[in-house]
This record gives sequence, structure tokens and C-alpha cells, in this order.
Amino acid sequence: MNILHAITLAALLHHAPIAAPVCHKGTVSYKFVGTPGATFVYAGDRYSIPANGSIELLTSDTVYLAANGRSLPLDVWPIDAFGTRTVPVQAASADAMAEQVAPVNPLNLIAAK
Repeated sequence: MNILHAITLAALLHHAPIAAPVCHKGTVSYKFVGTPGATFVYAGDRYSIPANGSIELLTSDTVYLAANGRSLPLDVWPIDAFGTRTVPVQAASADAMAEQVAPVNPLNLIAAK
């Protein structure tokens, strides 16, 4: 019996559970996906989704600033086995940008009449 047979036989006779591979216990990176050209701010820097539809960044912050100006949490998105969270990024619509610039309070309109 050679050494390879001995190792294989020992492995078969020893019924130890196989450990699941884990890259990291927490989030390692965020993969922002969306329409090419959609923008967001992460860790103080503005990014634009490239033509391939995604950009992956290493972790530093747990929130990002969406194109509509809202700060959104990142740790709500599912995490894969390698510690990557996939975050959908939406392009800001003209209506959302208009609401951000000039919000209208209907109570002010009624009081003005």
C-alpha cells in the first residue's frame, strides 16, 4: 500500500464533517448594479455605473447616497458566500429630482388661498 492509498483509506474511515468554506464573516465588498450611467456616492466619492452594468467596491462605509439624494443603508441587501452584497442602483428620474429641489407642501397651498 502506498502513501496515497493510506491517506485515502484514513479519510474514508475518519467521518469528520466537512467545513463549509467561508471567505469572511462580514461584508467584504459591495457590487453596485444598475443602468449604465446611473450615479451614486459611496465613501465621499461619486461613481457612475459603467457600460457592463456593475461596479464592485471594497467596504468602508455602510451607507451610500443615491442619485435622488437619499442616504440608504447597504447591509439590508443579501450577502453571498464570499462576502459580497449586491446593491441595485436606480437612475434618478426627472420627477424625483424635481421633488428634491422644490418639495410642495399641500397645506401651504391651502393656507395661501
